[in-house]
Amino acid sequence: MAKKRAKEDLQRINEEKQKLKDFEIQKQKEDSHKLQEEEYKLKYEEQKLKEAEQKIQDLETQRLRENEIQILREEEELRAKRESFKLKEEEEIAELKELRLKEQLHRKNEEELKLKEEEQKLKDLEEQKLIEARIVEENRIKDENQRIRDWERKFDEDQLKKEEELIRKFNNQNIKEKNTIKQDEEPKKIIDNLQDENEKLKNEE
Repeated sequence: MAKKRAKEDLQRINEEKQKLKDFEIQKQKEDSHKLQEEEYKLKYEEQKLKEAEQKIQDLETQRLRENEIQILREEEELRAKRESFKLKEEEEIAELKELRLKEQLHRKNEEELKLKEEEQKLKDLEEQKLIEARIVEENRIKDENQRIRDWERKFDEDQLKKEEELIRKFNNQNIKEKNTIKQDEEPKKIIDNLQDENEKLKNEE
């Protein structure tokens, strides 16, 4: 009886030991499982962290690339604006040069026209002076001719009067000397008297 009880006790002790051993084994399994689970979680978190870091890095790379693209785009736009501004500036300079050239040409045409007008005025003035001088000369010649005609007329009148006076004197003298002067000497004497009178007239003039 005692042996049986002892055997049962021993069996019970062995069972308890087995239970304890199984419990420890189960606990070890559970701990190992938990450790594996924690390791998995840790690895998963590490993987996710790496993925997040890679994503952040990719986003940063993309942002930098986009910034570079934006900078290149802005530089291209700036270059295009500069080219446009330069082209516009060149067009404005060309227009300004053309305008200045037109102004110079217009000024030159005005100066040439003014010079031609001045030359025409001088020419007209010279022609007017020539016309006036010709008129003055014609009037002078006309007046001189008139004075000559008046002088000739007066001279002829005076000469006629003197001749008439000489004829009258000659007639009177001829009457007085009719009986003493020969007939053939009368023409000579008349001519001599006329010449003397003409010489006197010339001296008086």
